[in-house]
Amino acid sequence: MSVNHDDVVASFQMVLGRSPDSEEAVNYHLRLGFRDRLELGAYMCSTGEFRERYDRMVAEGRAPRSPQEPGGRQRPVTVFLGDRVLTETHRGFKIYVPPTDMDLGPHILLNGIWETHVEKALLRLLQPGMLAVDVGANIGYHTLTLAGAVGPGGRVHAFEASPGLTPLLRASIFINGMTPWVTVHNLAALDRPGMVTLAAQPDHFGSGNVVPPGAEAGYHADYSSQVQVPGIALDSLLAEGPPLDLIRIDIEGSEPQALRGAATAIGRSPALRIISEWSVGMMAARADLGGFIAWLQGMGFRFWLVNAGGGFEPLAASALLALPHSDVLISRQEPG
Repeated sequence: MSVNHDDVVASFQMVLGRSPDSEEAVNYHLRLGFRDRLELGAYMCSTGEFRERYDRMVAEGRAPRSPQEPGGRQRPVTVFLGDRVLTETHRGFKIYVPPTDMDLGPHILLNGIWETHVEKALLRLLQPGMLAVDVGANIGYHTLTLAGAVGPGGRVHAFEASPGLTPLLRASIFINGMTPWVTVHNLAALDRPGMVTLAAQPDHFGSGNVVPPGAEAGYHADYSSQVQVPGIALDSLLAEGPPLDLIRIDIEGSEPQALRGAATAIGRSPALRIISEWSVGMMAARADLGGFIAWLQGMGFRFWLVNAGGGFEPLAASALLALPHSDVLISRQEPG
């Protein structure tokens, strides 16, 4: 049973020690589509506001330090299954993690979290029934966030180029019962079809990137794990059908090519929001970054920095060429 208005108000009062700021704050939490009060409570206990409150209570001697999560919920037992480890995210989604990963793995296994600022930003923008696309899905942490937020009435397309990570992504979607509305594509999203080289550092499962054509022979020695994978333009799958509501994209510098490969889908999706990793160095090695920014502006897009709390700070287009490694919201409308 989903939560109601009174459940949200009670959760604010019990977990945060205050009433909601407004009815819109209550409605926002209702739109997140929590399955029950337990999931709502776990979410509230994961917020920065609660963690700050809990730390103050500990400092004042009014709450104990414990190995439990701040809300009193024990981290679930992780299960080693040989080539993968089964654990849970802080929102209760089951997820399979590669045991030797040095990027996402330790954070998810120990705390159930990864890129919380991106997660919070996604939850602010998503509503049940939406159509979302996850480009660079990896093992599916953000895919699960998208799928949980849009619910069975929505749709998610998850693209992951790595043939080693895609089975874990599919398994995580399956074990959470989301297969009916999540489609996994083992493809590299680019601006044209064809085989490309995907390179990665062996123990860094978040490092997979498409090698620029012609650079394979002298590519960085640290990226010694290389495999040929099929590339595709997103428009070949998404140019027709309902308009897109959200794209999350993190593909280590190939974001310009992937978004240009979705030009038709983007053009017919007036309410589209894009949450993109923004790495000037990685993108500039693969595309004319100034031309890419101008292309986005020509389609009516503006820019916001995703801050540490998952909020949005306006960015001038002129600032994007010198922006430190960040995550950026690209939207035609105010994020709201």
